[in-house]
Amino acid sequence: MIKYIAQKLICLIPSGLRVTNSALITKTANASDSHVTIECKGSVYSAHKILELLSIGMEHGDPVAISACGKDAEVTVGNIGRLLKEDVL
Repeated sequence: MIKYIAQKLICLIPSGLRVTNSALITKTANASDSHVTIECKGSVYSAHKILELLSIGMEHGDPVAISACGKDAEVTVGNIGRLLKEDVL
């Protein structure tokens, strides 16, 4: 069954979204059966493309919306949400 899930949160990564977290988000999105986007600063970006994520310039405290459409949308949004709440250095 295909689901659509969206979650709003605040970026809690102390240094903002950088290469390591972006790579993990892209890996998570690409491993899923869902199409995943991240909305921040008034624009929508594909979570499947690391260069798009790096171009956001997301900082600690920025509001973010994660959306996914697919069989595993709920799990994927939850996993990406966790990556935006912690620094994985």
